[in-house]
Amino acid sequence: MKTSLFLLAATMLPGIFLMQASGGPNVVVVDFERAVSDAPGGKDAITKITTYRNEQLAAIAAKQKEVDEIETRLRVQARTLTDDTRTQLTRNLETTRSTIQTMGEEAQKKIGEMQDQLITPIEQKTAMAVNAYANERGVKIVLDAAALQNGLVYVHPTADITTEIVRRIASDLRNPTQQDASLRLLNRKWLEFDLRN
Repeated sequence: MKTSLFLLAATMLPGIFLMQASGGPNVVVVDFERAVSDAPGGKDAITKITTYRNEQLAAIAAKQKEVDEIETRLRVQARTLTDDTRTQLTRNLETTRSTIQTMGEEAQKKIGEMQDQLITPIEQKTAMAVNAYANERGVKIVLDAAALQNGLVYVHPTADITTEIVRRIASDLRNPTQQDASLRLLNRKWLEFDLRN
């Protein structure tokens, strides 16, 4: 018990000293997934992608049912089928299996395109808002709560900036000039980073 308390105190002390030295937190947390879904347009984008995915899964399931029926017929009626009927059923089986594979590949491709068109712009706006917040507040580290999941044992409410990030994205959408300037700044920083590495 004493050892675990000592370890907890040892891990918290550096953070406490950092906060005292700068007057504010140097580490904040954002739930990036929630910020994207709660941002303007996020829920609609996710709903569109989910609806399309479910429609495709239902269509593929219907085709799989056809495969199951053909396989059952080939197995159960194996002795009574003529050679021509058996050949035709085998062709139908192969065609339907091929159709399922094509449907799955096309659905994956379309979902990827939808994510690029609908989700990626919101993710970029979220990254810009996090970057702007960190620069303004002198924050040194921003942790993604969605990626860490159970890795965060405790987060003080003032260290979770997710709601503030969503508010900033909505505000930037009302002020497109500021958004364009932030995008140019972020692109320039990424370019400088790529050139150094």
